[in-house]
Amino acid sequence: MKRFLQKILGPLLTRLAAKASSPQRKDVFSSLSRLLRNIEKNKGKKGIMLDLDISIDKFIIFSDHHKGNKDHGDDFANNEPNYLAALNYYLLNKFTYINLGDAEELWKYNPREVISKNITALRSEAKFQQENKYHKTFGNHDLIWKNKLDVDIWFKDIFSLPLPVWEGILLKTVINQKQLSIFLTHGHQGDKMSDNNAFSTWIVSHIWRPLQRYLQINVNTPAKDFTLRDKHNIMMHDWSSRHENLLLITGHTHKPVFASGLYSDHPNNTVNDTKIAAAQNQSKLKPSYFNSGCCCYNDGDITGIEICDGKIALIKWHWDNNASQRFVLEEKELDELIKEL
Repeated sequence: MKRFLQKILGPLLTRLAAKASSPQRKDVFSSLSRLLRNIEKNKGKKGIMLDLDISIDKFIIFSDHHKGNKDHGDDFANNEPNYLAALNYYLLNKFTYINLGDAEELWKYNPREVISKNITALRSEAKFQQENKYHKTFGNHDLIWKNKLDVDIWFKDIFSLPLPVWEGILLKTVINQKQLSIFLTHGHQGDKMSDNNAFSTWIVSHIWRPLQRYLQINVNTPAKDFTLRDKHNIMMHDWSSRHENLLLITGHTHKPVFASGLYSDHPNNTVNDTKIAAAQNQSKLKPSYFNSGCCCYNDGDITGIEICDGKIALIKWHWDNNASQRFVLEEKELDELIKEL
């Protein structure tokens, strides 16, 4: 029966999913703007707004773990040692942890097997909640966490309830008498399958995704398709560059980006493109877009974004000399960065 359904339904569902997962610019812009307005005007509904004191507060942002069930298709299993070492470091150094989504891989696995096989990592995350230093957002691969009942059912033995799972988080601060907003969200906004109303979200989470797992339907996403990845990053930069004194931090693509690639000479860490220059009629990028990368690289490394000691940094945790080591890949003073926004 499974092979019959794969043959009959597979091609059609694959085409529909691919079309839905390739968002249009107008949809991305509309969704991001709507979410930002909602957080600013209705704090606590779709997101939370936090005051940031850059002289005291410390944040670490990780995304895209894709925790699985420890089988051969689990993208996170090889990265777990680095992740656990990183969490221990940030907990000891009193960082607030922002989990930016796609933390659990619920396209390929069901919640029961993911939760049961990742108790150690989840309990390490829960230690931040015990210190009132944990914030979680949902992505398109863990969209089921958009539903409070699902969160309560699956996390009740690990986290203290209620465990809010937001769509976005807004950090607000003042630097040199200038307001700065740091807007954090997973980055799947505009995806027609994952960015809709409560009813369609439920259909996708509880019917389409289980059906996809059963039929083993492969869907292209920005994390797997280089063309979609670059298209996504360009749109995110374009949206963020139109807002004054605002930084946008997302995940979703698995490609680290620091300050739109403005200060980097690495060809892979940029959203620079002739399309941007033509569209914006400017000679250089605006350093408004950041991407945390992911916690599921094939070599076991993980990347994230730190906000600490008045700086923002792209960091990597890498296994070296039989120990997990923290490396700063790029770093910038926020009071310098804000001058270019």
